[in-house]
Amino acid sequence: MTSTNFGQRFTAAAAKIPSAFGKNSTPGTTVYGRITKIGEQPKLKYGGAPGEVDTDDHGNAIQQLFITIETPNGPRNLYPTSRMEQAIGQAMNASGATSFDVGATVSVTYTGPDPDNDKARLYTAVYTPALGANGGGR
Repeated sequence: MTSTNFGQRFTAAAAKIPSAFGKNSTPGTTVYGRITKIGEQPKLKYGGAPGEVDTDDHGNAIQQLFITIETPNGPRNLYPTSRMEQAIGQAMNASGATSFDVGATVSVTYTGPDPDNDKARLYTAVYTPALGANGGGR
């Protein structure tokens, strides 16, 4: 008989940075703060088992972008959808930024469901470049 150490699973779950927006977020919910990390990680399978990674047709893990921001309520992760990426891109253009950098400030507001696709969400964003960040490409 083998022994399973569930403690490792629980401590890993406790250490995970919460998502900025959840399925129960309401229109008008805003998350803002300083960007502390930008990266990619394996995307979890929607409706899959806990920790199950989504894969493409060739069995390769699908990667997703994450942005960690330090909010007044602690760190939160943004997992940008195409509509959130569009909102952040528009905010960058409005600010004159040419790169998305750690140290910058971002504010993202969930404005409501997309009237053309009830499973999609619409967002607005404000981006303030980090001091001394002139940009070097997105």
